Amino acid sequence: MSGPLSLDRLWRETLADTRALMPLALPVAAALVMLPNVLIERYGPPLQPVAAVPSSTNASPAANAAEGRSAIARPAQSLPLPRATPRLAERLTPRVLLINLLLPSLIGLFAQAAIIRLALDRRAGVSRSVGEALVAAIRLWPLIVVVVFASALPIGFGLLALVVPGLYLAGRLTLAVPLVVEGVAPVAALERAWALSAGNGWRIIGFTLLIAGWFFLISAVAGAVGAGAVALLHGVPGVGPIVASVLDGLVAALFTVVNAVAVATVYRLLR
Repeated sequence: MSGPLSLDRLWRETLADTRALMPLALPVAAALVMLPNVLIERYGPPLQPVAAVPSSTNASPAANAAEGRSAIARPAQSLPLPRATPRLAERLTPRVLLINLLLPSLIGLFAQAAIIRLALDRRAGVSRSVGEALVAAIRLWPLIVVVVFASALPIGFGLLALVVPGLYLAGRLTLAVPLVVEGVAPVAALERAWALSAGNGWRIIGFTLLIAGWFFLISAVAGAVGAGAVALLHGVPGVGPIVASVLDGLVAALFTVVNAVAVATVYRLLR
């Protein structure tokens, strides 16, 4: 594969910028991605509510024995059945959607925009501090939210339709965010992203999915390590789950850094 979006060039330049920016970008992602994810995982509403199960542990031994004999005597049809696992629609309540999904995504846009700004500045030879990049991201955040949601609508419908159209649209509209970071208005950013990505939609989404695939594997390893920490530290209440949450959040922060740099790289090469 040749041209400005050759896979080899994308990998080389993304990894080079990621290594150079990691000391600056990782603290940003840790504060805006890892920390919110850890706090929400530890203290946010659970995705699956725990069904109340009647307990007779406080009853007297005689009462428990009587209940046991009564249960044995009852026909099978009258025995209490366990509640079915709640359907997905029942678990994804508005509160869960707002706190567990929407809130971290909106906060993460700050990190994504700031890291894209730093990556573009590095290649342009512009000296900008992390604080200045964050201030710029905060100022542009409402416009970034608009362009992200405007992109999400057609992408979502495409994914619901046949998946493939949604992936193609995602590839064609990925560059809208770095365009807004560069100061382009949302509508113009969507139009410009569509023009810039012409003929490269599948290449862009393929590169993005390749990065996501690597981090899926890393996340699986981190999940296994976290489960091991929970098992090893079971005697210390709360420590194991916190270690597992921090590992999950760290993987999410690293993915944010690499993905933002990758998007900036694609945009810079097609600009």
